[in-house]
Parts: sequence; structure tokens; C-alpha cells
Amino acid sequence: MQLKSGMNFFILCSMVMLPARGQIPVTVTSDLQALQNQIESMAKWAEQLKSMRDQFNKLSQQYEAVTGHYGRGEIGLTDAARAASVVPGSWQDVVARQKGGAFDTLQNSAESRIKTLPRELFQHPDSQDAASYVLSTDAVRAAMAGGEALYAQVQTNLNNLTAMAAQIDLTSNTKDAADLQNRIAAENGMLQSAMAKLSVMNLNLQANMLNAQNQATAQNQQRYGQQRDGQSAP
Repeated sequence: MQLKSGMNFFILCSMVMLPARGQIPVTVTSDLQALQNQIESMAKWAEQLKSMRDQFNKLSQQYEAVTGHYGRGEIGLTDAARAASVVPGSWQDVVARQKGGAFDTLQNSAESRIKTLPRELFQHPDSQDAASYVLSTDAVRAAMAGGEALYAQVQTNLNNLTAMAAQIDLTSNTKDAADLQNRIAAENGMLQSAMAKLSVMNLNLQANMLNAQNQATAQNQQRYGQQRDGQSAP
């Protein structure tokens, strides 16, 4: 009877102990697996975050490469604009500015070279010869003054282009290089404009010189005609 009771007690203890023994390892194993899964997830998140940060940095660099202000467009721009404004785009404007005294300094320099004869020193100051001479010398003086101004503008444009050419290898990105390229194109446009004005001014000067020759021929013919008429008169 005692033996049977002892066996029952042992079996009962075994039944109580078995769940306890099985429960502890299962719980620990489950917690470790969950922790490992969480660590793996966090590593993946960190990798994704790094990839997103790298992508954002690349996009930021691409954005900065096509935006921003680098000052390339301002190289020599003030000097070029000032030089281009000296001689207007039309001959009428040139004449108007000449009358307003815009070219006094340049015209005085030209006058020191052509040494215009004052009209009052002509034998007949009110004659057509004197008037033609004054008109011709005025045109020559204005053309020389305008030519000097345009030559100065051309030199300014060339100096700016030289300075900008030295900046080509110093550009930092696409936007900076595009700004420099656009500025060079604009300076080339100003240079071509100055050369076109100079060409037109030379043509006007040649036309004036031809007109002066024609006027002189006409006056000589008129003078000789009057002399012949006077000699043939009774």
C-alpha cells in the first residue's frame, strides 16, 4: 500500500514537472527568434535608409548642377554695355548725339588731325564751295569720332572674350558652364554689332566723300559754264 502510494506521488510530480520543463525552453527560443527577426528587419531598414540617403544626395547634386548663380554671366558685362551704348544703332541717332555734344572729346581728337579750315577764311565764305567743304569735314570728323568709339568697343569685347576663355576650365558644373557659354555668345553678338556699325559708318563716309567729289565737279562745271557764257557775251 505504501509502495503504491509512493508511485502515485512520483507520477504526479512528474506530470507537474514536465510542463514546467517544456515551457521554459519554448519561451526562450521564441523570444530569441523574435529578437533575431527584429534585428534583421532593422538591418534591412538601415540599408534602405542608406540607399534613400544616397539617392537623395545624388538628386541634390543633380539639382545643384543645373541651378545656382556663379557670376559667369557678369564677366565684363558692365564694360561691354557701356561701350555698346556709345554709338547708337542708327546713323540718325549718331548725328543727333553728335549735335548734343556726345562725341566732343573724340571729335576734338579727330579735328586735331584733319585741321579743318574755318569757313570765314574762304575767299567767299557764303559760297557753295565753302558750304560743301564744311559739310564734308563735319561728316569726316563725325565718322572718325564714331570709328574710334567703335574700335574701343571692339577692343572691350575682345578683352572680355579673352577673360572668359580663361574661365572655361574653371567651371564647376553644367549650369556654370552653360552660363559661361551664354555669356560668350552674348559678347560675340556685341562684337558683331560693333563691327556692323563700323562697316556702315565706313560706307557712309565713303558715300560722303563721293558726294563731295560730285559736288566739286558740279561746281567746277557751273563755274566754267558761267565763264564761257561771260566770254561769249557781246
